[in-house]
Amino acid sequence: MAEADVQLATVVKDGTPLNNLIPAGSLSKEEGVTTVAGNWQIPGVAEPIELAISGTSVVSVQKPFGNQPLMGEVEESERLFGMHVTMGGFPMKAWMTQDGGKKVLAFSNGGRWSKQ
Repeated sequence: MAEADVQLATVVKDGTPLNNLIPAGSLSKEEGVTTVAGNWQIPGVAEPIELAISGTSVVSVQKPFGNQPLMGEVEESERLFGMHVTMGGFPMKAWMTQDGGKKVLAFSNGGRWSKQ
């Protein structure tokens, strides 16, 4: 297997601590946990993606990221909602904000999904 073929199949929790990334004014952990499940619109993608949560594990119903689901783990030690994410085999972080009354899932790679 070549190095380029290596893909993450679990959620990596190391890297930059979430409390260094989550901006002030983001949603609380409790509100984020109750909001994260459901349909999210990705800019430039016609169909929304559905996220489901069980305990602290978040997973996408669809597998559009290199035929893999989004996988996430809610960080329980934070006051604000933060999540360790593996998407398309790449690790990143996510948090939830509000923009004009809409909930937004913001990713450390710059991605922003809007709640439907």
